[in-house]
Amino acid sequence: MRKVVRIDGTFLKGQYCGVLLVATAQDGNGQCYPLAWGIVDFENEDAWTWFLTQLKEIIGDTDELALISDRAPSIKKAISTVFEKAHHGACAWHVAQNIKNKFKCADIMGSYWSAVNAYRCEDFAAYMIEISNRYPRVAEYLENEVGFEKWSRCHYPGLRYNITTTNMVESLNSMLVNARDFPYVALLDIIQEKMSKWWNDRRIVGMALTTPLTPSRESQLRPRFAQSNGWHTL
Repeated sequence: MRKVVRIDGTFLKGQYCGVLLVATAQDGNGQCYPLAWGIVDFENEDAWTWFLTQLKEIIGDTDELALISDRAPSIKKAISTVFEKAHHGACAWHVAQNIKNKFKCADIMGSYWSAVNAYRCEDFAAYMIEISNRYPRVAEYLENEVGFEKWSRCHYPGLRYNITTTNMVESLNSMLVNARDFPYVALLDIIQEKMSKWWNDRRIVGMALTTPLTPSRESQLRPRFAQSNGWHTL
């Protein structure tokens, strides 16, 4: 499992309201791997500090760890308080939404996402020149207000691989869209039931594997291996 953890919160709609906080990683098959759930009164610095402290007990703190979230100040402060070694990154999708809402320039999104996913700083610089030539204020926002190291893969100080957004947390929230109206105990029962089914289903798949690779990685690598089989190294 890659040491990249996405964190986010979603509002509950039941009688007592509150916020459901979630932390999830990604397993070797590219699937969602929830690590922790927590219910708090409000999404503020104290709540996130408590949640991340509990999370740290599970996953530890290392400079190989990446934490991906939106740019809410409460999350940023809590991460800096709890995790001394881990690197914090911004969800590139949330940054994109801020750009579109703040600068009304949806037509620049192609260059932006190319910059997000660029492996080499030379390529990143070329995409940023495209953005700067058309929307100088957007380029200034990305560099000075957000920071290249928060959203760009090639400038990120740690390893976030191809994980640029918190979309997996959003998927978890969508899975619970109806259960968010339930009382806390009923909500937690549903979460436990769904997680138990997930782990059992994946255990069955894992026990049937005949190769060291997971199904999704096998389907990716086998065609590439076959394609490269006749290549010669220069």
